[in-house]
Amino acid sequence: MKPFLFLLCSLYSAICFSQTDYKAFNDKYEEFAFYAKPNKTNKLSKYFEKQISSKLVNGYDTYKTNDNITSLKTISLTFRFDEQNKIKNIIVNSPYSELNKCIQEAFKNYDIEDLNISEKSPLNTYVLQILSSEGDKMVINCSTHVVYDRIPIVKDCESCKDKYKLYNCLNKQISEHVANTISPIEIKKSKQLGMINLEVKFLINEQGIIEQIDCKAPTDSLTKELNRVVGLFPKVKIPATRNGKPIHFIYKTTVSLQIDTNDEKYKEESLKYKEESLKYIDTLLNLNSELAIHFKNYLNPEELTKVVFPSGQRGIYLSFNITINGNPINIKTNSNLPELNNRLIEIFKKYSFEKLNIRSTNILESYRYPIIVKRFDTKTIKSTDKPTVFIPPIFDKNCGKSKSPEELSDCLDQNIKEIVVGNFKNNIRHKTTLTGIIRISCHFQIDANGNIINVKATAPNPLICNELEQIIKNIPAVYKPAFLNGKAIKTSHNYSYRFNNGKIDEFKNLIRTYYKR
Repeated sequence: MKPFLFLLCSLYSAICFSQTDYKAFNDKYEEFAFYAKPNKTNKLSKYFEKQISSKLVNGYDTYKTNDNITSLKTISLTFRFDEQNKIKNIIVNSPYSELNKCIQEAFKNYDIEDLNISEKSPLNTYVLQILSSEGDKMVINCSTHVVYDRIPIVKDCESCKDKYKLYNCLNKQISEHVANTISPIEIKKSKQLGMINLEVKFLINEQGIIEQIDCKAPTDSLTKELNRVVGLFPKVKIPATRNGKPIHFIYKTTVSLQIDTNDEKYKEESLKYKEESLKYIDTLLNLNSELAIHFKNYLNPEELTKVVFPSGQRGIYLSFNITINGNPINIKTNSNLPELNNRLIEIFKKYSFEKLNIRSTNILESYRYPIIVKRFDTKTIKSTDKPTVFIPPIFDKNCGKSKSPEELSDCLDQNIKEIVVGNFKNNIRHKTTLTGIIRISCHFQIDANGNIINVKATAPNPLICNELEQIIKNIPAVYKPAFLNGKAIKTSHNYSYRFNNGKIDEFKNLIRTYYKR
C-alpha cells in the first residue's frame, strides 16, 4: 500500500534478565543470590561495616511503597567500566540520599582488584549487593562475587563499544523491523491514521530465539499482526549473558508509527471509526450547547487550527470563581499561550453569564468548562451544559472563612508547613551528616472522610524520613475533604521543603500543593 508512510520512534524500553531455568528460583532475589553469594562476614561486608554509620542502616524502613520509594529486599550498587577500565556511573538504589552517598564514597575508596572481576567491559553492567532485609530491618550483607550482565547482540550491533550504544542499537533494529515488516493492509483494515503506539514485548532464550511474544496494538487484529511481525525478527547473534553464561532476556519497548495516506476516503473512514470509538468518552460534550455556539461565533476556523494544546492534554478548559454576588472572577484557561488565553477570556466575557444558570454563591467553588477538545488530529469547539465544580479540602474552621479557593488552598499549605516546621526543625540538623541544601518531601492523600492516609516521605536518611512521616500521620482529620460536583473525593498532596544545614534558618521554598482527582 504505497499511500502509507511509517515514521517510527522508540518511546520507551525496558529490559529484564532472567535465569536459565525459571523453576530454579522463587524470585529475582534468590536468583541474584545464586550468583552473588552474599555473606555478612566476607571482606566486602567487613569493609562496609566500618564505612556505613549504623544509624543509616538500623532505621531503614523496609515497608515503604510508593512511586519514589519501593519495597526492596536488597540494596544494590551498580557500576560500569569505561574503555580505560576505570569505574563510572556508580548508582545505589536506596531511597535515602545520605545512605546512597555514603555507600558510593566508600566504594570509590575500595580496591576494585579485591573483587576479582574476570571480565571488565564497557558492554556490561556490574552489580554488588550491599544490604539485605532481615525481618523488618536491613543488615550489611555484601556480595562475595560481582554479578555482571550484558544484553543480547543483534545483527549490525556487533561493533557497539558500550552498553548504551548497544542498547540503542537493539531498540533501533527492533523498531525498524516492525515499521518495515508490518502489513499496510492490516493497518488499513484497522482504520488507523496518525500516530499509533505499539507495545512490543517478548523473551529471547539462551539460544537467541524469540519466544513468549506478548505485544499490544490499538485493535485485536493489529495486535495479532504485530505478534506475527515480531516473530519474524531474526535470531540474535549473541544471547544475553550473566557472568558470561547465556540466559533468558525479557525485552519491552513502545514503537510509535506515524500513519499517513493521501486516500481521502480512507481518511474519512478512519475519522468516523475513531469518532465512534470515542463516543463513550464524549457523552457529556455538546457541539450545540449555548456556550459552544457562542465560542463558534467568535472563534473562526483559522484560529482553531492554530490552537496548541498543553503537553499531555487533549482539551482547552476555561475556569473561574464567583463573587458573593454571583459574578465570575479569576477567569483563566489552561493554555500556555498568553494570546490564546486572552482571546478565550475576551470571548467568554461577551457571553451572558446568566445563561450558565449557576445559582450557587459559594465563593470557595471553582467552575470549569471544556471549550476546545482534540480528538486525534481534529480540533472541535465543544462544551457541556453544566460545569465541573471543585472545592479544595478545608483544613479547619478558620480555613473555611477563606475568601477564595486560592486562599483556601494557601490555608491548607500554611497549616501543614507550620505543623512540619514546628515539630521538626529544632533537631533535624543533628540527624544527618550532610551539609548544604538538604531536601525532604512528603506525599499523602486526604480521603473522602477527611482522614490523612498513605503518607510517604523521602529524605536523606531513615531517621529523618520516619520522623517526617510520623508528624504527618499524627495530623487529625481535616475539617472537610475536597468535593467534586457535590461529592466528597480523595485528593493527593505533595510538599517539598529544603533547608541549609549548618546555618540557622527555617525551612523555605514550600512547593505548592497540587491535587490529583
